[in-house]
Amino acid sequence: MSDTLLRKLDDLKKNGELNAKDAKREDNLHRLFMYPGMMVPKTQTLIVDALTKYTPPNPWVMDPFMGAGTSLLSCMEFGYNVFGQDINPFAVLLTKAKTATYDIDLLSNTFVFIKDKIQSDKAQTIDVDFKGINKWFNKKVQIDLSKIRRAILHVAYNEIRCFFWIVFSEVIRTGSNDRTSTFKLHQRSVENIEERNINVIDNFFELCERSLLDFKVFTKKLQSRGLIYNNKYTKKVVTVWGNSQKQIETEQKFDLLVSSPPYGDNHTTITYGQHSYLELQWIPKEDLPQNIDFDFLRTTQEIDSHSLGGKVNSKHIQDVFELSIERIPALKKFFCKIPNEEHNKYYKTISFINDFECCLDNIVKAMNNDAFYVWTIGNRRVAKREIPNDSILVDLMEKHGINLYYTAERTILNKKQPRKNNFSKTMDKEKVLIFHNNK
Repeated sequence: MSDTLLRKLDDLKKNGELNAKDAKREDNLHRLFMYPGMMVPKTQTLIVDALTKYTPPNPWVMDPFMGAGTSLLSCMEFGYNVFGQDINPFAVLLTKAKTATYDIDLLSNTFVFIKDKIQSDKAQTIDVDFKGINKWFNKKVQIDLSKIRRAILHVAYNEIRCFFWIVFSEVIRTGSNDRTSTFKLHQRSVENIEERNINVIDNFFELCERSLLDFKVFTKKLQSRGLIYNNKYTKKVVTVWGNSQKQIETEQKFDLLVSSPPYGDNHTTITYGQHSYLELQWIPKEDLPQNIDFDFLRTTQEIDSHSLGGKVNSKHIQDVFELSIERIPALKKFFCKIPNEEHNKYYKTISFINDFECCLDNIVKAMNNDAFYVWTIGNRRVAKREIPNDSILVDLMEKHGINLYYTAERTILNKKQPRKNNFSKTMDKEKVLIFHNNK
């Protein structure tokens, strides 16, 4: 196994294929909703393709930080049973929509039904109210979004509604007064808001047509591989809300992990929850996961504060600082070069690493003994210093007796990042680290 697999991975690296220069935005439903920090489908597909021969029959794959579900869709191409969880309710809804294999005719007919409902709706009422609604949406947009929302609510099947909630969410994202140049909520200037001419209903219709086409393409891809029967994916798909710091929400054991931990630090670069806040205000809670254990809409930062590194207790970090450094050689080497008076600049980094360790304990317990782990991670900069996330991850995996099998670096060309976001300024490469547990 070793030599053949290593040669295949070497070929991918040498040929620069992992950079995915020719990746298309429509691949594997990637553009259904512009979720923060999405992995590139083609990169993940190439890695999974290389590993598939070395996983057992009827394999299961897990992504404990599934986000937009990119890794799960890449694995579905090769007939994996897939499981994903995420702490962001919107991510669960998004991945549920993307991994569903719909009856395309039913989906298309439902779109006609929704379109007719919207066009015949003459009401001027606004069906949603929350603090700041007038800041983020003008009155005309609120009225039109309410018409779309009412029409979707008339759809009988939850799974079908799920698809249209996601298309609706992309319209909310682009139709709001939020600047889309960053992941954080920032209102546009008054001048910019006044000069914008938005028709969210027309945008919704256009996005529905585009999304239906993307679903047809992905479904045909699965059909060509014999993975669709009676309009359903022939393997199992499970997507749930879950906090990986607490537990993995299944008793299933896994043969492969394909994931990217939220290494961007949710308070300074990628605010996954904040990016989903406005969309979640418009989607009925009844159509979201029901086991969420906190009020995810209490503030714009609520989801992010429950995510990895989201809660920084300075007193606690001070207490565990030295212990964390001594436990992780790469972290110790990093801090040896930093004056003591600057340590507090990295409390969020320590908090993230401690939280990720908790997740890793749960993840490893859910994996089979001969499992592969594929982690995509980047070394972002904090206070002008590069955090060695890749080396830290290697140390943490080795603590569990799981060794690094292969590493490849890719240039971030197509990973969806707002051009003005700090993320793009602090990192232009990321590592794909493959581990193999051959106990």
